[in-house]
Amino acid sequence: MSRRTARSRVLLAAAFTALLVGATGPAASADAEIGPGADPASGGRPYPGDPESEAALVAGEDDRLTEVRTVSSLASWTQAPAKSPYRLSTGSAYTLVLTARSNPYTVADLLLLAPQTFVRRPDGSYLLSEHLVVQSGATLNLASPGGLHLHLASDSEGFVSIVNYGGRLNIAGADGSPAVIASFDRDTERRDALTDDGRAYLRAIGGQVSISHARLEGLGFWSGRTGGLSLTGTDRPDSGSLHDLADSLKVGPVTDKAPEVDGNKNSALGDVLPAGDLPVPTVDVDNPQYSYVSAAIADTAVTDSAFGLFVSGANGLDVRDSVFDDNVVSGLVLHRYVMNAVVETTSASGNGLDGLQLARATTGIVLSEVVAEENERNGVTISGLPLATGPSATGTSVGSYGNNSIANSQLRRNGRYGVEVIGGQNVSVLANDVADNAVGVVVRDDATEVSVVGNQVSSSHDQGVALRDGVSGAVVTGNVVSGGETSVYVRDSSAEIDQNTLEGASVHAVSFVGEVGSSSLRNNKISGRGPSAVEVGRAHDLDTDGWVNHSDGWQDTTPFLVTLKRFAQPLTVLWCLLGALLLFTAVRGARSRRSRRHPYLDKAPAWDPTPVQVGRAGDGSRP
Repeated sequence: MSRRTARSRVLLAAAFTALLVGATGPAASADAEIGPGADPASGGRPYPGDPESEAALVAGEDDRLTEVRTVSSLASWTQAPAKSPYRLSTGSAYTLVLTARSNPYTVADLLLLAPQTFVRRPDGSYLLSEHLVVQSGATLNLASPGGLHLHLASDSEGFVSIVNYGGRLNIAGADGSPAVIASFDRDTERRDALTDDGRAYLRAIGGQVSISHARLEGLGFWSGRTGGLSLTGTDRPDSGSLHDLADSLKVGPVTDKAPEVDGNKNSALGDVLPAGDLPVPTVDVDNPQYSYVSAAIADTAVTDSAFGLFVSGANGLDVRDSVFDDNVVSGLVLHRYVMNAVVETTSASGNGLDGLQLARATTGIVLSEVVAEENERNGVTISGLPLATGPSATGTSVGSYGNNSIANSQLRRNGRYGVEVIGGQNVSVLANDVADNAVGVVVRDDATEVSVVGNQVSSSHDQGVALRDGVSGAVVTGNVVSGGETSVYVRDSSAEIDQNTLEGASVHAVSFVGEVGSSSLRNNKISGRGPSAVEVGRAHDLDTDGWVNHSDGWQDTTPFLVTLKRFAQPLTVLWCLLGALLLFTAVRGARSRRSRRHPYLDKAPAWDPTPVQVGRAGDGSRP
């Protein structure tokens, strides 16, 4: 076999294999760390469902979507690809596949395509009782005059989903008349409150999503990709790209030894080819482009779901004026490979884990004017840690991530931290109101170039701002930190702490512990009361020369016994005893000199009237 022939077969096999593999992409295997199975020691509300059965249901959903994708891909390569919508029997439920066409599919189309599984109820709402899949090239518009109310069947008999597979999904209501999509228990005619037998969900795999003036309620279970409203990309071309690829995989002219096919020497890959060596395709399929999902979400509320919004593999996400409250896990999660996203004027409160979470491999994320209150763990978590720390099975990069920011936001009364920055680089925490958290702002785990600037941090239980465990190049400036035990805490990290107002701490205004490198503390206004304004006793090799701060307002409350114990070190006591002994000896010697008299005074004659002269030793005087 020639090298050219071998390469041709490899390329063709790679193209065909890409069609058969399930399209779950990076999100399918990498969301365990932020899901319901997250480390319980880190805080958060216990997951109420059944982990074992729900994990099996997630795997079943992956298999179902793989089957849909495989059938669709194989059909597109036949001589007569499916042009009209068709239905597949997948497991215990049917799946209606909406194929590509120029006109969008509407509610009216669904009534015609699925008269038994998409029905209008007497109250004007709609009930969907089979899965929907929107293929690449197709658009599904879910809207209705006066506001759409769509029930997704979800009960002990099974659940359904709407999955946009590389196409376009539009959900639109109007101001005052939102589109409402919710799970629906057909027995109780209420939202499905249980997740142990699965629950209806919405998902996009690649393609585009637009949601405005909508309410999504009681959706999703267990994993991010089945968590409620899920937007995930795929690491292969979407079906539209693959269809174009199939059309463009032309073979070169057939050699003279091989017969022509239908009189055409430039046959498509799907045609019958001559026997013998396969010519090399004119398209490079070694490097398929990543297919990212893009979405615009505005005036939308996702509540009482497993995850509020889960995003992975997205480029160009825009979320505005939306609410992700009271969800079982987290409100809004940006997981793997999310780039260039804006989340603005959005609330994520009352969630079982974090309000907003930027997991590893997210970059270029702007959080602005968000509200994250009363979440069980953190208000906002921003992780820039690398996906691997060394060689791994998948050969993942060891580089860290960053270029993320949170600004002008309110982060209050969360169970653990207001903002937690974990690793990464070039992260900004700017002008936020951070109040009533265990710790206001935490930066840790080798994070670099982190700016904590202009924040109002108040009523923290422990520390206002904490930098620990390898942070370098951090800047803490222009903040007003009030209350808590310690205003700014630095451990095994280096930071410039300049021009802050630190007030009301009950132990220390600033505490340095361990290897704090070239940290500096200058031009800060310090007030409060406690053992000391600045603690440096536990720091190693810290140079405090040039530190100038305004600490007149600090009241030292160190008890006398503590002060005594501080100075009563063994060497100090020894030197004090030696000094006392020398002093005692000197005083006693002075007294003996003042009381000296002539040694033979008692031998003087009683009749001699001449007073005895007592002279100094060695002056020659005699009695």
